[in-house]
Amino acid sequence: MPYEKDFCASCNRLRVSSVGKLHLCLFGDGGVDLRELLADDAQQQALEERIAEALTHKKQTHFLHQGNTGITQNLSYIGG
Repeated sequence: MPYEKDFCASCNRLRVSSVGKLHLCLFGDGGVDLRELLADDAQQQALEERIAEALTHKKQTHFLHQGNTGITQNLSYIGG
């Protein structure tokens, strides 16, 4: 389950919200804006680069066990 303590060690889940934000973690803060790149097929390379850059910032844990739930109050907002 995504809320278990050691889940993040093997997590490869990403979500793109309906407003075009890439979420690296169901419990993470904020998101990476992809909307303008998703709207233009000519931006494929830039989209791939932005996603690759964002992945370098994916945290190793979600910090739920320290009481930090991020800004996502309802996981259904981003498809969780």
